[in-house]
Amino acid sequence: MWNDDARTIRQPMAPGFAMTPGAPAMPPPGVVPAMAPPGQMGMGYGPPACGLTGMDMLQNLSHVQVQEQANLVQELTAMIGMEIEMANRYRVLDSAENQLFYAVERTSCCKRQLQQGCCHDCAPWEVDMLYTPPGHPNQLFLAMRRPCQLTCCCLNRPVAAVVDQITGEKIGSFKDPCTCCSLRFHIRDENDDDVLLVDGGLCCCQPGIWCPLPCGPCSKVDFEVKDAVNGNKVAEVTKQVPGCLSWCFTPDVDNYQVEFGAVTNPKWKAIVLALTIFMDFRYFNTNRNNEEARDQWAN
Repeated sequence: MWNDDARTIRQPMAPGFAMTPGAPAMPPPGVVPAMAPPGQMGMGYGPPACGLTGMDMLQNLSHVQVQEQANLVQELTAMIGMEIEMANRYRVLDSAENQLFYAVERTSCCKRQLQQGCCHDCAPWEVDMLYTPPGHPNQLFLAMRRPCQLTCCCLNRPVAAVVDQITGEKIGSFKDPCTCCSLRFHIRDENDDDVLLVDGGLCCCQPGIWCPLPCGPCSKVDFEVKDAVNGNKVAEVTKQVPGCLSWCFTPDVDNYQVEFGAVTNPKWKAIVLALTIFMDFRYFNTNRNNEEARDQWAN
């Protein structure tokens, strides 16, 4: 006969846990349950990997790749001209293809649908980013918040705040100013002072903007990251079409190569990473299949 005491399994506790008889173990601040992203096994609770936080990891990285994840429901509804905007998700990988961060959109379903059509500049969006070091628990990292606001042409342009989820402090923001036939963005510090400028140049000079294709010069869009003080190039962000299959069946899914270059401040790196996701939301989220299907229905 087994008794209750004999069935009790005692497991070692990670640092930062409190052992209270009869009570479940709680994780330390900033550590979240390992509801693992796709392709990564669950890992339970635990302290920061090797003592490194997300900011520590960013400080050591010279470049990352951001991969947007396709959503089956969104792509199927787009093929019949009735696209339902689903929550965007992104994997952030290092040079060895290890997933270090995972970003997921938290915007409600109704608000997400505003991102399509004429109200996209006014639409709100919320994105949470987790630090997901391989073999260790997932940790809270960043929150990106852009509230719903009335925006018209050059008036009240979109501004998104980037917040450290561990401390709750704002580490900076980025702004999408009104520009004529070009893509430019301002990255600002916690005091709202411009520190970096992201410049995509004239749209007519970037064939990947108006005619994206899976090969040749149309397969990418380059953005120079410049010092806001002297205008020197310090980093680079490149949008890339993943491949022929993605271009055919998931045309709204893109990859981004982020080269941090001379940018060493981890907070600025975090905002550049957040802005990369925003650019995909705002300017590269149009599904060609949805538009073609609507044209066929109209005819």
